[in-house]
Amino acid sequence: MKVYIRRKEPGKGWRYRAVPKVGRPPQTDESVKFHVRYKAGGKYVWSQPYDTLEEARKASAGLELNAKAVALGLTIEEYKGRANSNRTTVKAAIEHYISEAKKTNKKTTAAEYARNLKQFESSLQKVRFLDEVTKGVLCGFRDFLAAEGYEPRTLHNRLLLVLMLLKANGIKTEFSLVRDLPTYEEEPAIPYEPEELTKLFAAMKEEETVRYKFFLGTACREQEVMFAAWQDIDFTRGVYHIRSKSDVGFTPKKHESRYVKMPTDLVEMLRERSSSASHSARKQIAGTARLLGPREGSQHGKLKSHARRTLSASIIISIVCERRAPAIGKRAVSPFARFNTCSGIKVWRRLRSISVSQIWIR
Repeated sequence: MKVYIRRKEPGKGWRYRAVPKVGRPPQTDESVKFHVRYKAGGKYVWSQPYDTLEEARKASAGLELNAKAVALGLTIEEYKGRANSNRTTVKAAIEHYISEAKKTNKKTTAAEYARNLKQFESSLQKVRFLDEVTKGVLCGFRDFLAAEGYEPRTLHNRLLLVLMLLKANGIKTEFSLVRDLPTYEEEPAIPYEPEELTKLFAAMKEEETVRYKFFLGTACREQEVMFAAWQDIDFTRGVYHIRSKSDVGFTPKKHESRYVKMPTDLVEMLRERSSSASHSARKQIAGTARLLGPREGSQHGKLKSHARRTLSASIIISIVCERRAPAIGKRAVSPFARFNTCSGIKVWRRLRSISVSQIWIR
C-alpha cells in the first residue's frame, strides 16, 4: 500500500502524488495532508487524511496487515500468530540453549549460562524475537552491564555467551569482535619462591599440608582434588588418574579423562597416608574411598571457600594451584615441577600484595 500527498495545484485542481518508500520525502507545508490508497470491497479507496507522514505510514502498515488477514479469512491476531509461527522468541532460544548446555557441561556451568542469559533477556525492552537482536541490541546490553559496574572481563565473557547463543540459532549481526567487544588485560602470574612456600606450609595443620601439597604437586583443579580417590593413585607409576565418578556426580572438564604425574615426595607422602588404616581418609563415601577424607569433600564443600573461612596461610595455595598439568602421554613436564616456574601458577594480585606475616596474623 502506498502513501500519497494530496494537494491543490494551480490550474489542475486536487492532485495525488505518491511518496517514495525510500529516499528523501517530498518537501511539504502544513496544509498538505497524507492519504493511504488501499483496496476494500474489490476496489481501491482513499483513507482519511493524516497530518504527518509517520501517521500515514503507520496506518498503511495496519491496513496492509488487515488486508492480508482478511484475504486468509483470519483476524489480525490470528494472522500475527501465523506469521510469527516460524520465528524463535528470545525466551525459547535461551531455554533450549540452557537445556542443551546441561547435557554437555557441568551443573555449575549450565547454571552460570542460565543466570547470564536471563540477565540478557531482562535487559531487552521491545525485542521479543531472536531475529530482532541486532548490533544495536548487543551494544545496548554491553552498555547496560557497564552501567551496572561490571568489569571489562565480565562484559567480554557475557557478550561472548550471547554471541554463542545467536550463532547456535543461525543469527548474524554486524557486532564486531574487534571493535565492539570490550577488551581487558590479563594479569601475569607471579610465582611464589620456595622460601615463601616453606613458610606457608610450616603454618598449616597436618590435613591442610596434605591437601595443598596435593594441589601444588598435581596442579589440578579444585573439584579434581575434592573427588580424588585412592583407586585413582598409581603408586608404581607415580600418577593420578583423573576420571568421571558418576556415583558422586563428578566429571572432568570437557569430559576428558587424563593422567597427571606427581612428584616423588608427594607420592611417598600419599603412600604413608594410605598405609594408615585408622586414618579418616580410608572411610567410604558414596562407594568411593576418598583420598583427602570425607571432611574435606563433603562438610566443607569447596576447598577454597574453606581456606578463606579458616584464614590460614593455605588460602594462597588453594587459589594459585588450579592450572592443569600436561598429560603424561605427551611427555610434557608439569608446570609445577619447579616451584619458581611462572607458567601454570595463577596468583590473585590482591593476595600477592599481602605479606606472609600479615596473612598469619589475620
